[in-house]
Amino acid sequence: MYPVDIRGLMSGMEFLPEDSANRQAVDSSGRAIARMSDVSASQETMREIAAETGGKAYVNQNEIREGVALAVADNKASYTIGYYPDNKKWDGKYRSIKVKVVQPDTVVRHRRGYYAIDPTQEKDRKDEQYVAAALELNAPATQISFMAQAKPAEAGKVQVVFLIDAHTLTAEDSGGGKKMNVSLFATVYAPNGKMLANRSVKVDRAFDANTYQQILDKGMMVPIDIVIPAGANDMRLAVLDNKTGFIGTVTGPLGQ
Repeated sequence: MYPVDIRGLMSGMEFLPEDSANRQAVDSSGRAIARMSDVSASQETMREIAAETGGKAYVNQNEIREGVALAVADNKASYTIGYYPDNKKWDGKYRSIKVKVVQPDTVVRHRRGYYAIDPTQEKDRKDEQYVAAALELNAPATQISFMAQAKPAEAGKVQVVFLIDAHTLTAEDSGGGKKMNVSLFATVYAPNGKMLANRSVKVDRAFDANTYQQILDKGMMVPIDIVIPAGANDMRLAVLDNKTGFIGTVTGPLGQ
């Protein structure tokens, strides 16, 4: 995350007119110090969030637009690195992550760690509610990686073909093969944000070792046919791993 403090450069004196209106019985310098203490605390929170997530905070800068531009530019070049922890004890404790590179004069920003929580043991999960909430957001959910193609089908319908990166899905051992449990969602929305139609498909089955390897190599392909009502302009897609509750989403305009 890249927090940008829109308050710009702060001195503490900005609050004096407000404090005077409230008739606080404190001297000007004392009020300024107290206010700046609050500002510093909030900025430190921004820095901590940025550091924990591998981003950078932009504070005490009057060029707000430049801070946003720098944040976007900094995030253009990134690498996705994954690993399987040897420690299989999901005790909820915090585990630190360190990433090192041999390239000199290189600054590496990455998340500092994670809590060892087994998502499959979470009780009373409301996965479909989480999917609905994720589809309402403009920003994509990225826990599951997939591509999709929408093409005209029979009258009034569109066929959406999902191609899911199986490396981002869980698979359980099952009789020499692997079992996967995945739900896929296709929805269409009106310009006012109202959902006009939706379809879902669930894939809950075991694959033999050879088929599962092909899925790993080429991806899991699943089609969904959905009727497109009049007035629809956006299509929003989601993939849910029913084992972990992880979600991936993507949004795009219809007709493109």
